[in-house]
Amino acid sequence: MGLIGANVLVFLYTLYIGPQATMNLYFKGGAVPAKLSQFKLLSQGSLSLLATMFISLFLHAGWVHLLGNLWFLWVFGEALEDDLGHGRFLLFYFFAGFFACLFHVLASSRLDAPLIGASGAIAGVMGAYLLRLPQSPILTVVFWRLRLETAQVPAFVWLLLWLGLQFYGLRQGGTVAWVAHLGGFATGLLAVNLFTPLEPRLQRQTVAEVLRPASRRRPGRNRRKS
Repeated sequence: MGLIGANVLVFLYTLYIGPQATMNLYFKGGAVPAKLSQFKLLSQGSLSLLATMFISLFLHAGWVHLLGNLWFLWVFGEALEDDLGHGRFLLFYFFAGFFACLFHVLASSRLDAPLIGASGAIAGVMGAYLLRLPQSPILTVVFWRLRLETAQVPAFVWLLLWLGLQFYGLRQGGTVAWVAHLGGFATGLLAVNLFTPLEPRLQRQTVAEVLRPASRRRPGRNRRKS
């Protein structure tokens, strides 16, 4: 997935420029609620301020922050991208990230610390996954019979567990943008069908096969070539 590569490249760039320049980048490219809550359309600097809601999706505070987000993106994003199509998935990703940031701004309008990280957009991917692919198996390592084994766990189990942890974190508070996570998840759950193909490719092929008269089907259609 290109998004994973883009996030890694941006993070490597922050390592290259050093801590002080990276901190400046966080405050310039991160989404600062205190600034965004005063946003005025067509005012000077409005476009650059609006752009921070998307730039912030590629900024991460460390390896743990980066790899944690990208692991979730890899687990849930690949299948959803296949379901929606590459272009629609990319639009949906930024759409979810925008609204995740918006929820955070509405909940913390006076906060002057920048919001950074892809977790809001990835939460949107997870919400969409719960709606579109709830029964998809997730390969999971479990400790069973005094040894490690692998099991196929339905996606909805992990997604609902993750959702419960977000509500728990929200009650505990802290520096994590829990509202952005929950807002992104809700956006994905409620809005993903706006980005689905009108006639999915797999479904279109299946219907065509069913409707095609038997006499017109080519013999040996599925024959493999050596």
